[in-house]
Parts: sequence; structure tokens; C-alpha cells
Amino acid sequence: MLKKIVKLLLKYPVKMANRFYVREFYTNGPKRDKYEVDSIVDALDRVLVFSPHVDDETIGLGATLIKCKAIGAQMALVYMTDGSGSTSELSRKELVEERKKEGYMVKESYGFHSIYFLDKPDGKLDSGDNELIDRIVDILKVEKPSAIFTPFLIDGHTDHVETTKSVIRALEKYDEKFDRIYMYEVNCPISPQLITNITSMDYALYNEKESKYSIFKSQWAMGFDAFKLLDRAKGLLSDKKNEVYGAEVFVKADLDVLKSIKEALESEGFNPEEFKQLSSDYNVILAFRKNKDKKEKLNSRVSDILT
Repeated sequence: MLKKIVKLLLKYPVKMANRFYVREFYTNGPKRDKYEVDSIVDALDRVLVFSPHVDDETIGLGATLIKCKAIGAQMALVYMTDGSGSTSELSRKELVEERKKEGYMVKESYGFHSIYFLDKPDGKLDSGDNELIDRIVDILKVEKPSAIFTPFLIDGHTDHVETTKSVIRALEKYDEKFDRIYMYEVNCPISPQLITNITSMDYALYNEKESKYSIFKSQWAMGFDAFKLLDRAKGLLSDKKNEVYGAEVFVKADLDVLKSIKEALESEGFNPEEFKQLSSDYNVILAFRKNKDKKEKLNSRVSDILT
């Protein structure tokens, strides 16, 4: 009860501090010279999205998926884990079933033509799992994507990092020359110096994406307002910031570049647990600042590879 009262008292001061901090981050922090704005959906015909958990796809690229649907792109969705690690009063079996139901709702909401549940234990995803890699290769052969979306490699959740490492291993078997991979942000803010692509949102699109969060009723402990705040602030990166209400951000790479990034991070001893996962208004600033010096060092290594 006391914790709830304290949170209630701090709610508005925390929100104001968050707004100030993230605005400064995206306005005055290091940036790339130029971003590609709204170019992702150009000539897209077959899209394959890898999502570690049900809701990651919406947090990271909900607006982009809405735009893909609008142009008639064929979209397939892969959920890597069973979602059993979420905070819930449900039993593990009930939670897995509930999150799968939500996954099917996501499929219908965005118009995915197919959906795959790989059902690996939440929190234990392992890119060294050869059976997992073979299943991803099989999906690649069926879907034949022209573009792949997968989480950015610098992230505070092991499952997110292992998802993209798994995609790397699968692409090595499927197509070593695959060159249209977009890494999206989930709960560890991507430094503007690494962002290559932006999907802009007007007010209507921002609200349409926001409405998708109502699907995830099992995620009652997740504070989606924090992600909405970041979407608003990332709109400041656009050259037309006065016309843009919000934005999603991506790091584009081909397979060789992606492998180089993975190897560079491993050489620096990157460990996702060193960073704080963004999950509510109450840890926004901590998600930016925890182990900030280490994150800046990793960002610098990745920046050198991308340039």
C-alpha cells in the first residue's frame, strides 16, 4: 500500500523529469549526419518480423507495420519465446495460453498473413540451439522475405539479443548476401548516432499505434506510457520535426555488417544484464543512464562499423 501511495505522489514529477531528460537526449546528444526518413516501406513486398515476446513487435515497430499493411506488403511474424516469464497471477500454462491468444490478436490487427510460435522458454533463448536455427531457416525458406526486422543487438534483455544472434546464424545458412535487415528498439534506447532509418508518425498514426497496446492485457505490469513518451521524443530527430508527431527508429545492416557488430560487442564483453530495461515511467532515466560509460563505448564500436 505504501509503495502505491509513493508512486502516486511521484507520478507527475517523474513524468515531467522524463520528458525533460529524453528531449535533451534526442535534441543535444550525438547524432548521425543524416537519417533516411520513411524509406523503409519503399518497394517492400515480403516482410518477416522476429519478436522475442508478444508485444515487442508493437513497441518497436508498430507504426512501421501499419504502414506496411497499408501498402499491401505480405507480412509474417515469428514469436521466439512462450512469454512465460511475465509478471502475472496466472499459472505458467495459463499465461502461455493467454499470451498466445494475444499473439493471434496481433496477427489480425496488423494483417500478418502467417504467424509462428517457436515456444522457447522465456528468459532462456539460446542462439546456440541448433534445432531453433533449423526452424528459423525453414521459415526463411517458406516466407522468402525481402526485409527482416529483429531487435537491436545492444539491449537489456537476453532474449532480445539472442533473437538477433539466432537470425544471424539462420541467415548464414539461408542467404549470406541478405542485405535488408532492420534492427528495432525495444526497451534499451538506441543512440541517435547509430540510427540509420526513421519511420515518422503523424498524430493519427501515433494514436493508432497506441491503440494496439490494449491487446496486451496480460502485461498489466508493463508501463506502455514510457514507450509512448520515447516515440514522441524520437520525432525530434526528423528534419521536419514541426510536422512529425512521433517516430520509430532502426539500424539497417546487411548480414556481414550485422556479424561485425555482434563480434565487436562480444569482444567488449557485452552483457545485456549490465543495462536497465525500460518498462515504466519510473525507470526511464535509469534505462538511459545505467552503465552509461560502457554503453557509450559499445556505441562507439558500432558507429565505426556502420560508417
